[in-house]
Amino acid sequence: MDMLPSKLITTADLADVPAFMLGTAKVVPATRTVTGPGGSVQVEPRVMQVLVVLARAEGAVVTREELFGRCWGGVYVGDDSLNRAVGGVRKLGAGVGAGSFCVETVPRTGYRLEGAVVWSGFDSDDDEVEAATPGLSRRWLIGGAVAAAGLAAAGVWRGEAPDPAAPLIEQAGVALRSGSAEGQRRALSLLEQAAARYPDSAAAWGALALARARIDEHAITRITQPAAKVDEAATRALRLDPGNADAQAARAIVIPYYGDWLAAEQRFDGVVAAHPRHLPTHDSRGFLLGAVGRMKQSARDRFRTMPMDVVDADYNFRSVYCHWFLGQIAQADQAAARGLALWPGHAGNWFAKLWVLAGTGRFDRALDQIADERQRPKLPPPTVATLGAAMRAAMTKDEADTAAATRQVMAGVSRSVAGVINAVMLLNLLRANDALFALAEAYYLERGPVRAAMTTPPGEPLIPDQRRRKTNMMFTPLAAPMQDDDRFLPLMQAIGLADYWRRRGIRPDFLARRQ
Repeated sequence: MDMLPSKLITTADLADVPAFMLGTAKVVPATRTVTGPGGSVQVEPRVMQVLVVLARAEGAVVTREELFGRCWGGVYVGDDSLNRAVGGVRKLGAGVGAGSFCVETVPRTGYRLEGAVVWSGFDSDDDEVEAATPGLSRRWLIGGAVAAAGLAAAGVWRGEAPDPAAPLIEQAGVALRSGSAEGQRRALSLLEQAAARYPDSAAAWGALALARARIDEHAITRITQPAAKVDEAATRALRLDPGNADAQAARAIVIPYYGDWLAAEQRFDGVVAAHPRHLPTHDSRGFLLGAVGRMKQSARDRFRTMPMDVVDADYNFRSVYCHWFLGQIAQADQAAARGLALWPGHAGNWFAKLWVLAGTGRFDRALDQIADERQRPKLPPPTVATLGAAMRAAMTKDEADTAAATRQVMAGVSRSVAGVINAVMLLNLLRANDALFALAEAYYLERGPVRAAMTTPPGEPLIPDQRRRKTNMMFTPLAAPMQDDDRFLPLMQAIGLADYWRRRGIRPDFLARRQ
């Protein structure tokens, strides 16, 4: 929502800026007041100017130069002035806002405001909002649909007495949307606090169950969430509220679906039928559809059900793949650029961009991306070297380069599951089908001379495939060499996917392409 033109905001201009909700706090620029669970304060004009500019960006990064231009008219006043104003906003989030919003520093770029923003639906003298309690049912949470789901589960949007755990649940949602390991740890800590402090809150227990399940489903850190812990929290939530969407989704997500795809799809469909707007369930269901070779259906469903303005690192990188699967390369590039601008160094967005570049033959740009240490996530040096060698070989098509790169790729498959996942993509790129099927036989069937990693040693990117062997990478556009090989259908029969297609009465994308 573009509430203000992109120009200097003076102190006088603040009088024309409408009041808005930020997290659990109400911000009234006209009076320079912020009111929330932690009290009410009047802030300095410059702090309010910076806060308005950051809020208007709706989760996007605002550069330091833009802040100087919008709040100081481009007059150089020194970094200390900006740092003090940003510090004032941070103090508001931690104090008055009770942690429901915060300012993230994006190194060498600027700042991003994390917290749900609502620009309309109430007046500046709305006592109901001033209490930061009931009445949010009229408001749409811009850029925070995941947090909105948490607030709805807590009863805030239904006009009910608000769940006291709602602020902690919302803070956890903000942390999870960062897509970082630190965000995951913070989210779990906040939700465990919420469940311990408010043991009668179904929303707190449900949110905890769902966070545990989703962190385990797409782990990026060494947080382990045993299924028993997910079920424990889900059971507590459902005992308090049998219709709790988060708890139902957690139980559907936590069960591994490798080899049991039809039952998994039915579980997700059951949750969606009961809770058609539950975004985490739609997200996990979309990932499942990709795992069974229905990439285009997965993409269409995602764009139909997932709001595109959700500021979430993981949702963003999955949208990159979806555009790619639908042949929308320009849109995929735009989504990837947005992801890396908002979340520099985020592995999911970085790899999504890399595979789209490689899959569309832009190897020179893929190599530039690998070489750019500023944007690159923290990858082990052998991984960086292997990615570079494979991209160079794919670009030159030199037989010696290809053979050397193939050996280098295969040397990494015994080190970590991440090495296996990358190898399937890279070996397709190199058209090294013999090595590719030897790896697939080892990874999926535990047969043959190759030893594919089933666990991840310290220092390697974590993919929790000990229970969820990934199949999605075999159905990307880049995997056409594997799909067109006579050995592919027998492999699909051996791992049970051919049986899934028969029982569902559907034809996977690769067969539709071939026929």
